[in-house]
Amino acid sequence: MFIIIQVIITSGLPMARKERSSRRGRLNLIPWLLGFLLCFSPSIGAVSLEKNKLTILASVFSLFEFCQAVVGEHGQVELLLPAGVSPHDWQPRFSELVKLQKADVLAYIGESLEPWVKELVSSLKTNNLNLLSFEDLCFLQETEKPTELDPHIWLDFRLDGQIIERLVQFFSKLEPNLSAEFAANAASYVAKLQELDSLFQTGLGKCPQRTLIIDGHGAFSYLAKRYGLKQISLQGLNPEAELRPAQLRKVLELIKQEKIKAIFFEAGSNPRLARRLSGELQLKVLPLHPGHNLSLADRQLRKGFLDLMKENLKNIREGLGCE
Repeated sequence: MFIIIQVIITSGLPMARKERSSRRGRLNLIPWLLGFLLCFSPSIGAVSLEKNKLTILASVFSLFEFCQAVVGEHGQVELLLPAGVSPHDWQPRFSELVKLQKADVLAYIGESLEPWVKELVSSLKTNNLNLLSFEDLCFLQETEKPTELDPHIWLDFRLDGQIIERLVQFFSKLEPNLSAEFAANAASYVAKLQELDSLFQTGLGKCPQRTLIIDGHGAFSYLAKRYGLKQISLQGLNPEAELRPAQLRKVLELIKQEKIKAIFFEAGSNPRLARRLSGELQLKVLPLHPGHNLSLADRQLRKGFLDLMKENLKNIREGLGCE
């Protein structure tokens, strides 16, 4: 039986890009896989979730930190994503399925980022998992024909305050006796977000350039809009989109017209195009962190969301030539 289970688990893992089918197609395997594997879960070993504490799973790093900040010592919070993995094409593995089966809360953005949640949760053999989505806070992506929601809401620090307020309300319903502590923890973290917001407002207030050229998908529209910047992404919202020659020509013209001095890339990705443009146009190449996950190195350094955003501010200021 171990051999059969091992084969099925492997077949559910993300494939290389050339072999990868659409995200929707992969969802069809989840209910069948979950139902089969849960029959054998007692022999696999217990999941390390502490008793007498809220057990909370978060789909992205920003939500992980927000949940951790609110519950403090009264909850065990885990990030579902393995180190260095993008949430845009990730699917739960067997280890995550078992954790979901035993957790109290799953905090996630919504179908625009985690389309696997709805079908997977409907197949779970538990009534104890409480879902908390934030998709109602998402805006339509800023394109000529907006049809999809932009899920990167955590890059607007004022929206983060709303997320944390909702976490307090949600966790307080599950643990009413701890509501005052949740509120106090939240107030402390929101104060740090407000300080971060002030740093961005001041730091980006006087910049001779206001355009962020991103070698990567359009993760920074919330941040750009909040501080009066313009984001131009070479891939739109789709991390796997290919840049068309006509689009590249427009970007090159814009760089020359506006005398742009830097091109940004998503931290953790391969800045191949950014380096190419840098060589042709003498541009600085600077990383920006989307905040949805950490690399293994950043996890070992115990970097937090606020740390990542302060690094972003430093790099944006350098790239835009801010005073």
